[in-house]
Amino acid sequence: MDYLLPLSILGLALLLGLARLLTRQRRSTPIDAPDQLRIVMRSRFDRQRLLSRAEFDLFRTIEAHLPKCGPGYRLMAQTSMGEILSSPDAEAFRCINSKRLDMLIIDTFGFPILAIEHQGNGHYQGDAPARDAVKREALRRAGVEYLEIFGHHQPAEIRQLVTAAIQRGKPPPAPTAIAR
Repeated sequence: MDYLLPLSILGLALLLGLARLLTRQRRSTPIDAPDQLRIVMRSRFDRQRLLSRAEFDLFRTIEAHLPKCGPGYRLMAQTSMGEILSSPDAEAFRCINSKRLDMLIIDTFGFPILAIEHQGNGHYQGDAPARDAVKREALRRAGVEYLEIFGHHQPAEIRQLVTAAIQRGKPPPAPTAIAR
């Protein structure tokens, strides 16, 4: 009878361990749309700003300036890199898929031409420099300009930087036929 108590405790510990393992496995398995709907229906959601105040001020400055850069340019906010870049290397794509750009300028045909990152106060926390380096390199390899705007940049300087970056990203003009 002296062994019943330790055996009971061991059995309970094994049962709790098994329950925890099953719970972990259940959470790691993908959930389907009906499960997602049930979870969403029982949860609370609140809207939040898409951009910080400083990012929004920058957005408005660039948005107002774009028509002066040429026809058809559009400004997007919080764009997923996985939506604008592709790679035949699945591992490389996973590295950028969930990363977001603060802003992105697209051309008349919807192609990305200029990625803009706002480096405001407190931006470089944790591994932010490494994350930005990944973004910068993937964009460089895809032929998309990358522009960092800092808190000290004034609107006139921002407009100048954006114009110059768009000009660098434009393809060279086609050679004209030589008249004889």
